[in-house]
Amino acid sequence: MTISNSIAYVTIPIFVIALTTGLGIIPAVDVFADSGSDMGQNAAPTLGIDFNGNRIIDDGLKINWQSYKVEGFSQTIPTQAVQINQPIDITLHMAVEGGPSHLGHASLMLLNDEKTEQIRWNQNFKGMQTVYVSDPEFFTNVAVKLSEDKKNPDAAYVNFKFQIPVYTPTSTLKVTTWNSDIRSATNYFYEAISVGEPEKVIIITTAEGKFIAPLKQTKSGITPDNVQCNEGKELMYKTNGAPVCVNPASIAKLTAMGWKHK
Repeated sequence: MTISNSIAYVTIPIFVIALTTGLGIIPAVDVFADSGSDMGQNAAPTLGIDFNGNRIIDDGLKINWQSYKVEGFSQTIPTQAVQINQPIDITLHMAVEGGPSHLGHASLMLLNDEKTEQIRWNQNFKGMQTVYVSDPEFFTNVAVKLSEDKKNPDAAYVNFKFQIPVYTPTSTLKVTTWNSDIRSATNYFYEAISVGEPEKVIIITTAEGKFIAPLKQTKSGITPDNVQCNEGKELMYKTNGAPVCVNPASIAKLTAMGWKHK
């Protein structure tokens, strides 16, 4: 795919695209080069401050339209909790000498105690852009967009859109970027994202509007204290704690047997 403009969309096909650049194959492991000591020619891209501590970008990271000021090369940010299959939108705003055409790489990696997965975007010296996904069943519906910063010719945006179809515990977001001279920088955002199960909808009534049996209610996830009885019935608990709906006339007799009345 050859990109003729500074703004381009890259969408992942069903198969995984191999990563290539004008310098050859990008290895599957992280690649680090000596980073520039300050902003200027050959300096590494930055999402916030340069290596001398000077602020260059104010809104280096945006997750689902929540912007974060990047304070350093590692920081803890408020967790963005999303549901399974909820669209996730992450934008990197970075200073890069020469603008979008001089950005060579941007990647997102989610790290937790269970797994590590990533999306990697690359652009070679001819402007050809490629995207690699470590696990297309973990990151789905992936699209990546490179665009210019119209207010700053020495800056660029890279937008990642994707969904995660499985539960994912709170994860660190690792961001790696490098320019066309392979001057790189890496940022860690701790506790950045979690993907939880959608809220379970518990149905405890029949189509006629009657409550299902107490045992079926508890098997559906209702706690014994929250079991509901139909009109004309009272909730009691057997000696083993099991909830039962009984006729009011039976309460005294069952109480004598050791059952408890709510």
